Amino acid sequence: MNSRTRVLLQSVAAVFAGGSVGSLIRISLSKLQAPDASWPWMTLLINLTGSFILGCLLEYLATTGEDVGARRIWRLGLGTGTIGGYTTYSTFILETDTRITGHAVALALVYLAISVVVGLVCAGLGISAGEWLGHRRVTAAAGNTDDTGLAAPTNSAGSADFGAQPIVEANATARTDSQKGDQS
Repeated sequence: MNSRTRVLLQSVAAVFAGGSVGSLIRISLSKLQAPDASWPWMTLLINLTGSFILGCLLEYLATTGEDVGARRIWRLGLGTGTIGGYTTYSTFILETDTRITGHAVALALVYLAISVVVGLVCAGLGISAGEWLGHRRVTAAAGNTDDTGLAAPTNSAGSADFGAQPIVEANATARTDSQKGDQS
């Protein structure tokens, strides 16, 4: 088997496995809502959380490395598979249509608008969270953070300078040096 075929089979397997897990989670959660509920709150909750998680995952992966090898398999398995199986566009459309044909047009339009608008907001918040997490990981991997996850002081070469003088002392030295330059 050549490498392209192996990668294709791994990708298909990742999406299949992830989709199975995501679908099982969605089906389990959907049982929490009564079938005759006037407001499809569980589908809304599933789709909004899925939008957030997908935005976060994709931005995190984009921020922390290239979409190749194992990272690509994880993206396909978690993003396309798990989150794709977890979220449900078809149920969203069916529930909207059911309300329209049941003469609850206003409810259907509100549900439609909230799903789309708040879904976009959730995706945007997920993207922001993924970017923050990704930059935090990149900074930590470069060794430029302390135990709090905040950027550590660096030397002139941009490397972490943990063995250097304390920040307060370094700031005082910097002020003294700049004051000397002002006096000349």
